[in-house]
Amino acid sequence: MLLGASLLISRIFQFNLDNVNPVTGELIAFVTLTLPVIFYFMLSENGKYAGTIGKRKLGLRIVSKTLTKASLGQLLIRNCIKFLPWELAHFFIFRLFYFTSTNKTTPDWVLTGLISSQLLAIIYMLFIIFNKNNRSIYEIFSQTRVVQNTA
Repeated sequence: MLLGASLLISRIFQFNLDNVNPVTGELIAFVTLTLPVIFYFMLSENGKYAGTIGKRKLGLRIVSKTLTKASLGQLLIRNCIKFLPWELAHFFIFRLFYFTSTNKTTPDWVLTGLISSQLLAIIYMLFIIFNKNNRSIYEIFSQTRVVQNTA
């Protein structure tokens, strides 16, 4: 479905996907991949079951820090921060493809960015493991938490 959206956008705006500059590639990826995923998580967590399919199967739900339904704003913050390492990796991968496809030397900042995006994801995981409440960075910033569903 997301591939279809990418192809549709490239056809509507007449992009040649074989030779897309990094900014255009990033925008296409953001609109057709990252944004739909963020919206899926946001809408699922705002819905009746307050969680994605996986959370429902595990009997979990997302709530605000006061254990009430999380607001759309909280869920937007939660998911934007959650997917930040993923989006940063996309950003730097598009630059890496650009430099290698044009036979230019890849700048150190591109490789540093790729490594940093992975380190950020590792920091997220370590934070959950070593935080006394097992809360992630994105839960703390969005003032949300995952709780066991009591219903």
